[in-house]
Amino acid sequence: MRQPHGRAKSILSKLVRICGVKAYVTDDADKSKWEDAGFSIQGGHNDFFEESDFIMVGTPGGQETPYVEAGLAHGCTISLMGGAHRDEIMAELVEKGVEISDSLKADFEREFFFGLENYEMFLKSKPKVVQCTSCNTTGICRASLAARPLGLKMILGNIDRRHGDPHTVVRASPSAVSIGKGVGHQGTDAGTVFEEVTYSIRASKIPTTVPHTSFLDFVFEGDVAPEDLVESMAKTREVVVVPYVDQAGRKHEWTSEILEAFLSGFERPISPEIFELLVSDSIIPVKLGDYTILQVAMMVEQMSIAVPNHVESYLLDAGYPAEKVHRTVDQALSCVHGVWPDGLST
Repeated sequence: MRQPHGRAKSILSKLVRICGVKAYVTDDADKSKWEDAGFSIQGGHNDFFEESDFIMVGTPGGQETPYVEAGLAHGCTISLMGGAHRDEIMAELVEKGVEISDSLKADFEREFFFGLENYEMFLKSKPKVVQCTSCNTTGICRASLAARPLGLKMILGNIDRRHGDPHTVVRASPSAVSIGKGVGHQGTDAGTVFEEVTYSIRASKIPTTVPHTSFLDFVFEGDVAPEDLVESMAKTREVVVVPYVDQAGRKHEWTSEILEAFLSGFERPISPEIFELLVSDSIIPVKLGDYTILQVAMMVEQMSIAVPNHVESYLLDAGYPAEKVHRTVDQALSCVHGVWPDGLST
């Protein structure tokens, strides 16, 4: 913990109540401030790493290196949340005198794609650093997993990346749009696991505050109907299909309406129901020679604390067997998939 401001005290109080979390302070000078506020502090920065075996690093971009360095120095396995610039982290570690062995360099060059494709490979390599996919890469990967059996050849389009978080609210005016130059890392990263699929995906920064929204063209060989993709998406872990018109005849044409319903029914971080990708069933088919193009709109949920990818990286470090890991995570987190709101399954 850093300084005990109001939000930090509220969150720590909630986590102590829910799961009895132990708290440590980054700066020893803050220990008495927390204790004066009624909290029990276990120790300082070094105490935290000495008593830990596994570290999940979820700091803002560019702030990961000190925690990676400390974790490695204390023999911890480090799991990085999506989006870390590993080449920069390695360069900073070298500047600090940390030896980068061949095996550690290999760890920094791999991405842990939510375990659906490469869990067993990671299990055998016993990494000390695990890079989890970013939320948008995860969304593309889950969609690719669903579309691949239908003859998926290529995905291209644009991701509207959110950049309207509270700490960036000054950039959240309607005109504050940053058009991505060239392809983003998301499709490139997804291509390292789905090697038979070609990706060309731009990532633009859009002043939205809740979802990342992707407008993508799925290119298939042969004839593929939108209904086929909807059915496959609904059967894929952590993917929820949202009907444009539900069984009661109600339209769901505004993303704000859909997300408001989800946020009220799936409150974070207390609610156990976890999903990661919302896909509209309003899919536009285009026939082009021997290929079918399905135009898809989908949203990536970024508010979840217990991201399945992160949990699986912990089970990876614990040596959990590949044949049980996905079922265990789904059951423990109450992961959902299917068709919202009447056809959800866990």
